[in-house]
Amino acid sequence: MNHETDRQPDKGPAIEIDYEHVDVARIMDQIKSRVAEEARREPTPAEAGPGSVPVPDFDLESGDAQPPARGRMRRLLLKIMRPFRPLIKLLILPVYDEFQQTVRVLHNTNKRLDRLYAVTDEDRRSVSVRLDRLKDYTKLIHGLSHNLVVELTKLKIENDTLKARLEIMEKDFDFMGKRERALEHEVFK
Repeated sequence: MNHETDRQPDKGPAIEIDYEHVDVARIMDQIKSRVAEEARREPTPAEAGPGSVPVPDFDLESGDAQPPARGRMRRLLLKIMRPFRPLIKLLILPVYDEFQQTVRVLHNTNKRLDRLYAVTDEDRRSVSVRLDRLKDYTKLIHGLSHNLVVELTKLKIENDTLKARLEIMEKDFDFMGKRERALEHEVFK
């Protein structure tokens, strides 16, 4: 049995893992209990000592928690950039125009695609009707060709039968002609 214990000093209870029979639920329970133990052992600000300084939470109007120094820095940067606004707008103008043109092209493409899909939906119905008709027509043609093959086979058999009868009748006719001649020869002799 391969059984391993994960023990680290000052980290709480050990996590036992049986590698032959891994039980994920048991391992997760051990991890949860270890995390809970660590949370209980974290020192409070009073216990932290003189070297640690607690960091206050600042809630701004936007809901972001950031220190006031960042807001001041942002305002300062915006004030510094104010004289350069016309230059920035000039530099951004071609990009903005390209963006607007791209948006217009995409809008027109979407409109055309919507029309195409609308036409496709209408055509789908007519195509499905045509397809059903073609299927029925194909079935009829298949049945007709099958019946024609059957009828042609019957006619061929009947034709062969009639040919055989004709040959028999020709032989009988020849035999009757020879017999008649033989009888005439006997009678008129």
